[in-house]
Amino acid sequence: MDTTVSPIALVLGGGGPAGVAWTSALLHGLISHGLPVAESDEVLGTSAGSVVGAWLTMRPDDLPALPQRMLDRARWHAHNAESGYGDRDLLRRVVAGSTRDTESARNIAQAAIAAIPPISAERAETLWRATLPEGPWPDRLKVTSVNAGTGAAKAWSAADGVSLAAAVACSTAAPGAAPPVTLASSVWVDGAVRSGTNADLVRGIGSATRGRVLVLAPLPNDHLSREEITLVESGHRVTVITAEPFYETIADLMNPRFVDIAAAAGAKQARAVAADLGRWWSD
Repeated sequence: MDTTVSPIALVLGGGGPAGVAWTSALLHGLISHGLPVAESDEVLGTSAGSVVGAWLTMRPDDLPALPQRMLDRARWHAHNAESGYGDRDLLRRVVAGSTRDTESARNIAQAAIAAIPPISAERAETLWRATLPEGPWPDRLKVTSVNAGTGAAKAWSAADGVSLAAAVACSTAAPGAAPPVTLASSVWVDGAVRSGTNADLVRGIGSATRGRVLVLAPLPNDHLSREEITLVESGHRVTVITAEPFYETIADLMNPRFVDIAAAAGAKQARAVAADLGRWWSD
């Protein structure tokens, strides 16, 4: 397979612990079929995608172990839900209507702060460090979150001088389900408050750089079609893979029982799309 085409950007969307399981299993399956997804020139992760992006760019051989790691995270969410922690209705609102309007995003972020008080970057690192691979933040990895004060999105990178664990905590701070994070003098919430994929934040939009963009989306995303149009109009070739349904409600994405179900669904879908995706990758 000719892998000289460059650049290639990989966009990994949000979807809770089950979304991590689906995405990691899908990527592992594609790698097993010979697709060099781990060698993508840019990896942009939102929420669950930020976790998978870290493992893909740092320790891709360990992707098969990621669903098991997510069981602890799913159990944490399940315990919180049972104890009445947070506001699950707020989380459902976010998933049902992610928005690119900064004022709407700010309103949701402020509601997230009201539901669960922000935690420090140091506390956020403690919560996430053991779940992420050790080592320096790869230059090609970016993770998205939303500034709760302005509603604007940010794609964090190694150049920002913050820890990867803190940035991932910001990106996974699902409103009503996980605490916002205070980092770099601002409070941050899940990047999915803006969009489940944020594909239009790929580097090179509007510049002379043209390439291919592969989007993996565990969740339906009302804004993904517009993001795809933006990418195409900028000269990129785009392929979008959305998850075949493996859950019934948004709560299932946080449910430990659905982690293995999601991983099996991702592995099955990899087998179904590998051949076509391989041709797109090498054309």
